[in-house]
Amino acid sequence: MKKKTEALNIHPSIDKRVYRVKNPAFDFFCPLCRMERQVSYRSRLSPMNYLQIGMVSFVLVTLTFAQMEAYALVWPFIVWAGFEGARRLLFKRDVPCPHCGFDATWYKRDVKMARQLVSNFWQNKKNTAEPPKTSHPIR
Repeated sequence: MKKKTEALNIHPSIDKRVYRVKNPAFDFFCPLCRMERQVSYRSRLSPMNYLQIGMVSFVLVTLTFAQMEAYALVWPFIVWAGFEGARRLLFKRDVPCPHCGFDATWYKRDVKMARQLVSNFWQNKKNTAEPPKTSHPIR
């Protein structure tokens, strides 16, 4: 029985997560540390986001059409780009694993950079775990 509990402990500094994300977009396992993960945002816009884009664009066009005339019809594209950028930034913020530092989006683009990010994560974690050394003698 002891072997089974030892097999579940992956690394001494990684603890099993005890909380869950509210309304997760999808669940997955981190490929590096095998911890269960949840992400609360998808990288793509949902139908509700398109409805919100339409409503915000309609309000902006109606408010600015008198001054800007036909140029006010550019607002939907600006709002769409803003929603798209915000959604992708929120997704990118959620993807890196808080336990091991693995980022799947970097791994898809550049494997060497992803390895560097993981090693930097562990280096920072090791540096913050060490107690500060005092240079003064004990009195």
